[in-house]
Amino acid sequence: MTDDQDRRLGSTDYQYVLHREMIAKGTEFINHYAITANCCPSRTSLLRGQMVHNTNVTHVNAPGGNYDKFTISGQDTDYLPFWMSRAGYRTECWDRVDALIDPYTYVFNTPVMSLNGQRPMYYEGYHQSDVIRAKAVDRLEYLTSQEKPFFLTLAPSTPHVQNDLYETVPLARHANDFANVTAPRSRNWNPPNEIQKQKGSWLSTLPRMNESVEAYADHSFRQRIRGLQGVDEIIEDVINLLDAKGVLNNTYVIFTTDNGYHIGNHRVPAGKALFYAEDSNLPFVVRGPGIPAGVTSKIPGAHLDLAPTFLEISGLPKDQWPPFLDDQSLLHQWHHPESSTGPGSGGGNAKETLNVEFWGLCIVEAPNAQELGIPFKNNSYKTLRIVGEEESWLYSHWCTGETELYNTATDPYELNNLALNATHESARLMDRLNAILLVTKSCAGNVCRQPWALLQPGSHEDQILSLKQAMDPKYDSFFAKFPRVAFKECLQVQDIENEQPYYPPLPATGALGQNYRNKTDNYKSEGEGGTRYIDSGAQYGSWEQRNATLADINKTAREVTDDEIYGNTTMNKRRRDLGIIDDPDWFQWIG
Repeated sequence: MTDDQDRRLGSTDYQYVLHREMIAKGTEFINHYAITANCCPSRTSLLRGQMVHNTNVTHVNAPGGNYDKFTISGQDTDYLPFWMSRAGYRTECWDRVDALIDPYTYVFNTPVMSLNGQRPMYYEGYHQSDVIRAKAVDRLEYLTSQEKPFFLTLAPSTPHVQNDLYETVPLARHANDFANVTAPRSRNWNPPNEIQKQKGSWLSTLPRMNESVEAYADHSFRQRIRGLQGVDEIIEDVINLLDAKGVLNNTYVIFTTDNGYHIGNHRVPAGKALFYAEDSNLPFVVRGPGIPAGVTSKIPGAHLDLAPTFLEISGLPKDQWPPFLDDQSLLHQWHHPESSTGPGSGGGNAKETLNVEFWGLCIVEAPNAQELGIPFKNNSYKTLRIVGEEESWLYSHWCTGETELYNTATDPYELNNLALNATHESARLMDRLNAILLVTKSCAGNVCRQPWALLQPGSHEDQILSLKQAMDPKYDSFFAKFPRVAFKECLQVQDIENEQPYYPPLPATGALGQNYRNKTDNYKSEGEGGTRYIDSGAQYGSWEQRNATLADINKTAREVTDDEIYGNTTMNKRRRDLGIIDDPDWFQWIG
């Protein structure tokens, strides 16, 4: 799982190993989505198998969410690693955790990691991607020698930006690759005023990018695809090791990311956290037992589907699955990627109806960010994406009151907002989309899996199975009666009263996943980020280090000292000498 990797911008086109070892030998699912385009909530949703409104981890930092909120809510005691362990798996994100540590998570040439919460180790003289590659190979040497099945997660930070540089930092051996490549100039690249003014909230007032900003965007794109060459090397070494150990054909290998990314789209120089396709449509490839080779599938999926998928693979009896899962296993569609999505297929049925949501502020990950006015605190929205062959729509309601509607079949770059000066047909369509969004924005369990079941004007629950069926004129008055999705104001957190109304009305207690997590109202975070006292100041990852083993890397590794953790006068002087500058307050929100 990479960090902040686009699919719509074509970054995977530059990953030749991914194409050779995964896409050509597995199945690529091109309609896989993140339900929140932000690191922490997206990953929490995956690990809990729930909608973000049910985990209530809604942002990458407090007050919306962070690791403290995850643990205070008690969700860290009942999530995917525990369930896989129950199924008899060794889970290498719980039984053994070797994690990057803030404030060095995104400082690529200063890799600092902690094994099982022990004192952090500084792997001096190496790039983060090489350290993760070597650790992955070393760990797989052990895991493949055991009888117990394993569940291993590899999560490099690439192509996330190094926050203080506003760009990805690739391995030195790839620093000059793709010198003539530019960011793709799709139709929504830096659009003219008549297009941009149709956007909602803070986007409508963004100025057009000038030549220097466009040049930065091109540089940012090059740095990202250069950084991904290190990810390709991780894939290559992992696949080779699994093959050499004779377990490749009995192992599911999944490649994806936490959320997408935009560069120059809709005038935003760089970043994420929006509902447009660039931010929510993810690269997703699977190879393994029963997975057809060389197939491209349009069947939709989302990250919250992965927990039940892994549980089905594990063979854990369903009566031992957690009761709060909000979606369903993808294993059948992995094995049959050209199959139907079920009754109402193609017309926007339950499987083709995706809820996308966001709370809190948004930033721009570019040098001119402050000039543009970040942080934008009016970025909360409720969104519905219909992904069917016959019905394909994006419908979103901002906390500022604006609505956006796009026919993504005829307008794949999401430019022409049909909610403005809506025609009679567009108004009828929005009545239906508003009603289904009222359901999905607070759904849980079976309601998330079958949201259309709650929108039946008659006594038969199978009367309306899809948006296409719902568009029958005989249902006009039924859908017109639903209240509209709304926010009272733009808050930085999820708040029940602020987001009334709901359909069906919420119960007095236990709504939005509260039966399965502790309360976190006004929780206190122990701190985020930390202070950097180490900086190599060099570029690592030469060709000589391409095949460095963990034993090689450990020769220069050392424990981080107390002074490097807590600081003192000497350390503060060292920071100044190294030119390390404290980030502005808003910068903590980059995640």
